[in-house]
Amino acid sequence: MSINRFGLVLAVAAAALAGCATPASDTAPTPSITTSIPVDGHEDHSEDHGVPVVTWDAATDQKVKALAADLMGKFARPDLTDRAWFNALQPHMSADYQESAQYIDPGRIPVRKILSGPVLVREKGNPMSVMAEFATNDGPWVLSLHRSGQEEPWLITRVAPKDS
Repeated sequence: MSINRFGLVLAVAAAALAGCATPASDTAPTPSITTSIPVDGHEDHSEDHGVPVVTWDAATDQKVKALAADLMGKFARPDLTDRAWFNALQPHMSADYQESAQYIDPGRIPVRKILSGPVLVREKGNPMSVMAEFATNDGPWVLSLHRSGQEEPWLITRVAPKDS
């Protein structure tokens, strides 16, 4: 049998098998649509639309200050090996920051001493991100933290001089 004839046989067999397939149903399920109509001009805010409910209060402020101070203390340790420095901070790093931090040589970090701080700076209405500013021997530095939900851990997203 020639190659052309073999291809024709395969095409005919495929067409025959396709004809044996179950026909598509004309009665496809209709999706149900639910709407919420405001009553008396008030909108229904009971759905969160996938956005986590996150709050900021005095207790959060104190916890974040303590965490930021601890993390900045771990960051400013030029006496550690690269691996020991990274391992101390890694559980508190976002995935993106881990990518870049793995190449940091702690011996080259100019911060040797934290003089004061942190002073927390955050956008009004954003309880998920905060910047902790520190006065250091190398001038002001900022440690940025973010959480993805109320009970989620605060993770480092950046540590850098304030003006960088």
